Amino acid sequence: MRWIVLLALVIGSSGCARLDRVQIGDIDQSRGELVEVEVQLSELGLNMAGIAETGRIATRGKASQDFKELRDILALINMGPKTGNPVFDDTYAQRLQEYLLVKCPSGRLTSIRSVREAKGFGPVTGEIVGVKADCIR
Repeated sequence: MRWIVLLALVIGSSGCARLDRVQIGDIDQSRGELVEVEVQLSELGLNMAGIAETGRIATRGKASQDFKELRDILALINMGPKTGNPVFDDTYAQRLQEYLLVKCPSGRLTSIRSVREAKGFGPVTGEIVGVKADCIR
């Protein structure tokens, strides 16, 4: 039993980073001085199928089979094109434009680089959306 608890702690405490998408825009250097600006927003994400898999590993018998079925159902529910795990607030990235305007009051941006990534710690992830750009002053 101690081995299972130790395994769950190791799996739960290991972390990694994952890059989901990068997009780069055109660069316009003809209209003035360029100053780099950066904004990042994040939200907590959960991989429920991963949580169910951890439960399956940690149990035996009927409980293990129940966790396996739950894992399979959750995996089927979340099929389709996506980047990252489901988050609690789907609108968290909509504030990016407001923060970019604070950092670049002119509102003139070029060389826009958007990044979608996640930092994971087992089934819990920090889903991150970021924008780096050059502000034309």
